[in-house]
Amino acid sequence: MLAGAVAAADFHPLADIRRAATEFASHKIVANGADSAIEAGHLDPRLRLKRCAQPLAAEPLSRRNNTSNMTVMVKCEGAKPWTVYVPVTIKSYITVAVAKRPLARGIPVTADDLSFEQREISRLTGGYFTHGDRLLGRAPKRSLPRGSVVSPRDLDIQKVIRKGTRISIVAESNGISVRMPGKALQDAGAGEQIQVENLSSKRTVIGTVLDPDTVRVAM
Repeated sequence: MLAGAVAAADFHPLADIRRAATEFASHKIVANGADSAIEAGHLDPRLRLKRCAQPLAAEPLSRRNNTSNMTVMVKCEGAKPWTVYVPVTIKSYITVAVAKRPLARGIPVTADDLSFEQREISRLTGGYFTHGDRLLGRAPKRSLPRGSVVSPRDLDIQKVIRKGTRISIVAESNGISVRMPGKALQDAGAGEQIQVENLSSKRTVIGTVLDPDTVRVAM
């Protein structure tokens, strides 16, 4: 029994190796205000590595690791060096807007339609909202069930110009900018194409919405 205890003392504890991988990952992730849970994968209990006489070193196996998984190389750089590859899973949680009740297609979202809950970021492939002000008044493109995360791709682009609104038409070319009065002929959101009437020439032109007051057209 004594011989077995002495032999065990000669091997580096696997828990130390997993801890080194976890601590490395915790310093590398960018949480963006999220709460994160980091877990190192299990190592084969039959693994026997010479006890390292100095602190373990760690570095990523690849610089292309994503935010939810990475492989960490844990190294002993002593007289008898060794390297172990430890898979690490990273789960980050952030508070996002979810549907408090079923949301109907085409009906603008109100504050009463929303609640805010923590969800795991890697599952939010369609994006998410952390504040309600960016989605209030926008209408779902499809019905959303209660409890679903509200993502940008679920909503229509917010209309910043309404049909009949007086706007400024800006034409730019070679550093020259000409501004003229116009009228929107349809609803449109920022960055969308819109038909507008040039009130000076009475011509209908197509431009791009810059903001609630301005549409840019090609000169």
